Formats: sequence, structure tokens, C-alpha cells
Amino acid sequence: MPRMRLIDLLHRPRPLAGLLIAACVAALATGLFVQHGLGYEPCSLCVLQRLGFMGVLAAAVLLVALPGAPALSVAFAATVLAMTLGGLAVASYQVWLQAFPPLLVACGRGLGAIFEDWPFEAALRWVFDSQGDCAKPVSPLGFVSLAQLGLVAFLLMSAAAVHLLRLTARGARVG
Repeated sequence: MPRMRLIDLLHRPRPLAGLLIAACVAALATGLFVQHGLGYEPCSLCVLQRLGFMGVLAAAVLLVALPGAPALSVAFAATVLAMTLGGLAVASYQVWLQAFPPLLVACGRGLGAIFEDWPFEAALRWVFDSQGDCAKPVSPLGFVSLAQLGLVAFLLMSAAAVHLLRLTARGARVG
């Protein structure tokens, strides 16, 4: 039996969706580590990017878990693409905002304010609370900001999502 190469996995929907899942888990873990481990406060745009990663993660997990109907696979792949493009738009705006900061920064109260008086409020705030300055670059690596890393991640994931949508739309075997 011939060995399957990594490049062959990129031409099958489920392994490609699995790669997107791994990328989303890594991005979310990095964001939470930078916030809770290194002590940087995320801004509202950072939290919106987290929501983009969560949306991609959820749709990709459903694509992998429910491989039966081709139309459903196409719908999940289209959702992955929509979420990556939304995340790409937010990350692009944040990189632009950091390159050309306004005189007055108004990020707003953040998404954490939405969850006031909700059940599990503390857990939701742990992920969604934002107090940081959207125009201030956070660079724990020293040479590239988290917004720039998010932009690159969403750009690569968008390319993968387009390919995933093409594979599922052609009726490629999900497996």
C-alpha cells in the first residue's frame, strides 16, 4: 500500500478541515496564553478575531464529524470561508489601525459587557473580556504584533477555506 504524503492530505476535505481545526486551536491557545499567561489585555478587535477562529473551528469540526451529505459539507465549507474572511477583515483593520493610530482611541466597552448577568459570566469573561487599546501593537515576540500574526493566519486559512469549498463543491469524497 503506498504511503500517503502530506500534500495528498491537502486534497481531501476532512484532513484539510482537520488542519484548520489544529490552526484554530493553536491560535486560540496563543491568544489565551498571551492574555492570561503574559498579562496582556486584549482589545475588542482581538476578541472579534477570537470569535472568527471559534467560528472556523466549529464549522470545521462539524465538517469532519458529519461527512454524510455533500450539500451539508458544502454548507460547512462555505461557513468556514465566511468566518475566515470575516476574521481577515477584522485583522486587516486592526493592522491598519496600528499602523495609523488615531488621536483618540475608542474601542468601546468590549464584548465582555454583553455577558453581564449571564449564567457562566465568569467563564465567558475569561475568553471575551477586552480592555486593551486597539491601536497599540502587542508584540510578545518583539518583531511582529499579534494583529499581524492574526492577519497572516486568517490569510492562510482563507486560502485553505477556498480550496476546501472547491473540494466539497466538486463532490470530493469527504474522508
